[in-house]
Amino acid sequence: MTLNTPRSVLLIGWDSNICLGVLYCLHRYGFTCYLLTHNAKNAGKFSRFVKKAYFYNESDNQSDHIIRIVKKHQIDLIMPYDEIDIRKVTESRDLLGNYATCLWGTEPDLFNIGIHKGKLAEFLDEHNLPCPPFTTFDNEVKLESIIADFGFPLLVKPVRSSAGRMIQKILNREALNSFFTQESDRISNFILQPFIVGSDITCNVICRHGEILCYTIQESPIKTGSDFNSNDTLEYHEDAQVISVVDRMMKLLNWHGVACVDIRRDARNNAIYVLEINGRFWASVAPSYVKAGVNFPVILAMLSLGEQVELPRQKEANQISLQRYIEMKKTRQKVSFSDTKFMAYFADPFARFMQLAWR
Repeated sequence: MTLNTPRSVLLIGWDSNICLGVLYCLHRYGFTCYLLTHNAKNAGKFSRFVKKAYFYNESDNQSDHIIRIVKKHQIDLIMPYDEIDIRKVTESRDLLGNYATCLWGTEPDLFNIGIHKGKLAEFLDEHNLPCPPFTTFDNEVKLESIIADFGFPLLVKPVRSSAGRMIQKILNREALNSFFTQESDRISNFILQPFIVGSDITCNVICRHGEILCYTIQESPIKTGSDFNSNDTLEYHEDAQVISVVDRMMKLLNWHGVACVDIRRDARNNAIYVLEINGRFWASVAPSYVKAGVNFPVILAMLSLGEQVELPRQKEANQISLQRYIEMKKTRQKVSFSDTKFMAYFADPFARFMQLAWR
């Protein structure tokens, strides 16, 4: 892929890790990058790949800041990378599009279904797509049915979160009652599902009005505990079952742009269940490029700009966690530091140091 002319982008978002991953991918193809964030601790402002960073308060009118920066630097592409910022820019594209091209984004009504765990679960159930059984705390009949069918543990999930944040594993009825009492004021913000022992799968996609243009599929080892964070030990591979389910779902949502779909594979029978859609780039966006060969930020930027784009197929690859790397070194197994995700960090060392320091 090559740019016809040099292009400048305005990145917009809160998360440091995603920001630095997107920057790493963009700089490899010669994009000039600016940053707008309301996170004072966004390590992207220290990146050697950011020409200038701007900060605004969350209560400010974001569009005013975008227009000012776009006019000042003659920005070609307005490129939000976080979920809420993608939605905001899509909602304001009739205005912002007068000043620069906006990144592809899904229509807000459908986007809001996709990024809300409760609404998505109802949508999947309605369309006979695989989803774990679910209920809310106010539906006592369904809650008792799930307990009777699956027993404990149960998972309590916030309807809006990412990277496994705030998910709790409930081991018995006493713990369930305690959670209900503690969170009684905002109990509508949670859903309950049975805990499924299995592996985590992430299917990352770029879609054009529901059609998947490119994707990667990454899978973790089987998880049995209470760690719901993303896993650095990953296998990139093809999976016809996964892509078939995601393809149907994205067509129904008329998804337009990038998404990170989280799925659980049941260790007992290999059945898969869609857990959530993150309507944004993801923490492992740089490894998706370095390991699997798919540069999602560049592909989406070029598609949004109307540039010609090569749409690669993912390469099969493996990645190991730093802990696994150390364990293998100790036992003198053949392993390279390049098998971890951290080689890309050395391209932007000070920003990555600040990202880790500000965790």
